[in-house]
Amino acid sequence: MTLGAPFDAAPDEVSALGDAAAAIIARHFAALPDLPVIPAVSPAETFRRFAEPVPEEPSDWRALLERFEHEVVPLSFHLPSPRYFGLMNPTPLPIAVFAEALGAALNQNVGAWHHSPAATAIEATVVRWLCSIVGYPDAAFGSLTSGGSLANTTGLKIALAAQLPASKTAGLHGLPQRPVLYASAEAHFSIEKSANILGLGTDALRRVPVDRDARADVAALRGMIAADRAAGLAPFCVVGVAGVTSNGVIDPLDALADVAAESRLWYHVDAAYGAGGLMSDALKPAYRGIERADSITVDPHKWWHLPYPCGAILTRDGEAGRRAFVHEAVYIPETADAIEFRDHGLAGSRPFSALKLWLAMKCVGRRAYGRHAETQVALTRRFAAELTKDGDWACVTPVDTAITAVRYLGGHGGTGARSGRADQRTSGPADDPQVTADGRRLTADAVQDRIVARVLAGRRHWISPTTTVGTRAIRVMVISYLTRWEHLQELIAELRRAAAAEVGAG
Repeated sequence: MTLGAPFDAAPDEVSALGDAAAAIIARHFAALPDLPVIPAVSPAETFRRFAEPVPEEPSDWRALLERFEHEVVPLSFHLPSPRYFGLMNPTPLPIAVFAEALGAALNQNVGAWHHSPAATAIEATVVRWLCSIVGYPDAAFGSLTSGGSLANTTGLKIALAAQLPASKTAGLHGLPQRPVLYASAEAHFSIEKSANILGLGTDALRRVPVDRDARADVAALRGMIAADRAAGLAPFCVVGVAGVTSNGVIDPLDALADVAAESRLWYHVDAAYGAGGLMSDALKPAYRGIERADSITVDPHKWWHLPYPCGAILTRDGEAGRRAFVHEAVYIPETADAIEFRDHGLAGSRPFSALKLWLAMKCVGRRAYGRHAETQVALTRRFAAELTKDGDWACVTPVDTAITAVRYLGGHGGTGARSGRADQRTSGPADDPQVTADGRRLTADAVQDRIVARVLAGRRHWISPTTTVGTRAIRVMVISYLTRWEHLQELIAELRRAAAAEVGAG
């Protein structure tokens, strides 16, 4: 583009720019199976490479795209790789990638219907789709968010407003009793962060103990609620988890719903990752009780394979969000019979995130998404069974979703591990020291971290260490739709090599 053209680009220039960008995306997707997940670069190098003064004059877009392909891409962490077995960062669907550009071209502000008529209608549609998928009634509703953390914060704010209405006007200091909430000890950090953000204080979060399967202890929860009420506190919310980040385990959602109902508390379920399994008729029974929740967090940018950001907060009572957040804005036109999404959550200015979910759902369909979830869970269970069959490795928790937490036992196979099945697990932490290949004596927990470090040093795979049910473990997740069994076989071989190199195991 010539000088001045960025503000007056001709249609053929826009088309050429789009074609060039699409070609880069296509080449990148084609290269993903062979790229190392981790770039060979240091923080200092990346900051040095892009340390530049403010550009005073324009650059040609062709040169800028060439720089993107030859500098930005190689120095990027390749989350969409089939060998990325880490956190909940998926390989995005091409239709959703291009939806980002289409939505950006319209640049709608979906905080107000007046500024986003079609976008508001599309968001309302996809929110109702999500409500249907989780089993909510027609009256349910919600809104899209930037992700699970904001959705959890929004859900807890709605819970606070519903259970303790005076908190909306008088604030927490105006309440006669201190509010407290309950979540599994394995719940995502955003629950504690939300307690901080909402002014409840992190001490208001009661961490419910878990059993050996990492599921919330329902009996313990009942006792905690009774004790807090006896102490003059005001319990207001129970949080269940459908897909714990560390291990993928699903809480006893129906039993938690019973406790919330008996105690007259709001019931929130964090299903940011796990909700994707609800699209499968075969996997859905594991989520029984989720439909009883008052609010649910869902992240389509996880199992739906969308680029960031696209989270959602859903409420069984479709007006609960409005009651918590509605506020008159005299400078924004109100339109009769319209939905104003700024009234349903924290954000005023809101992106057209619904477009990528709408296009992806229509392009893929619920049944195909469900079959895909089943495939990823089956791959994870096969991986766990193969890795643990010889007794040197064990699963720490059950494999409920496409996440498993495994632990290297080495010479400690007698600590409770049994071979041959993915659901056979350690009986607890093994703290006996192991002698490493270099002669050092390390705890079994330290050995897990060193195995992960060895795998990451190869740059070809990404896994992560974790602690769950009090045990240091290695977390492996099947999250890319490009991942096949051969990629997992390669990871198994790499884990075994790393363990052998670390402790001299055969």
